[in-house]
Amino acid sequence: MNITKEANIAAKWILDKKVIAYPTEGVWGIGGLNIPEIINAISLAKNRGKEKKYILLFHSFQQLIDQFQIEEKYHPLIKNNENTFTTMLIPTKQNKIAARIPGDKNLLHFLKLVNKPILSTSANLSGEITCRNIQEIKTIFDGKIFGAYDAPLGDEKKPSRILDLINNEYIR
Repeated sequence: MNITKEANIAAKWILDKKVIAYPTEGVWGIGGLNIPEIINAISLAKNRGKEKKYILLFHSFQQLIDQFQIEEKYHPLIKNNENTFTTMLIPTKQNKIAARIPGDKNLLHFLKLVNKPILSTSANLSGEITCRNIQEIKTIFDGKIFGAYDAPLGDEKKPSRILDLINNEYIR
């Protein structure tokens, strides 16, 4: 498994259509570009059903609305949750997406380097606990993902809150 401490190298891996592990606000994540082959690769690596949904990480509100047609009435709620540890369930013209615009400076820097939404999920086998460090990533995912961006985790200790924008209610 390839390991780098350089955000620009990890960003290039993502842009080269690789699945990698990376630190988020509080847990290790795995992900890549939001394309079918990456969804399949992540599902295979995690032993997870392909029907399961993933979240998308964006570096800004602008990037989100450039990618998806979202009714303007939801824009203020999205802006209020930009740069927070809140995953938003957002209705779009096509379907509903789960999206987060993180506030963690390391993750945000990485997302800006990629400059495309990252399909993301926790770094664990389906139903198992999430990897807590780079060594666990290597043990669990060696041969299943391309590499890992070895940078500090954020300070969060719990999963992100989930806000359903349709009814403006937290479901977690």
